[in-house]
Amino acid sequence: MTSDYDRVRTGIEFMTAYVSGNDLLGAYLAERRREDPAAAENLMDGTAALCAALLRTLARMTGKTEHQILQELARGTHRHEQRSDE
Repeated sequence: MTSDYDRVRTGIEFMTAYVSGNDLLGAYLAERRREDPAAAENLMDGTAALCAALLRTLARMTGKTEHQILQELARGTHRHEQRSDE
């Protein structure tokens, strides 16, 4: 069984590659797939664990519920996409 720390650490590694650009992300994903056939599942699990930890932290910092924060993120993303389409 993987610990929460390991799951979050996997999410941090994946998101670090993601924000570093497509070339690094592609190389990271290729390396992970070579090391572990279940890499995609592990990366999704790790990213979900990281997001959950960040969401809990943000909820504590803002005094909002996790659900409220998710709704705000969805609305903000939708508005940004609408403006981008104009």
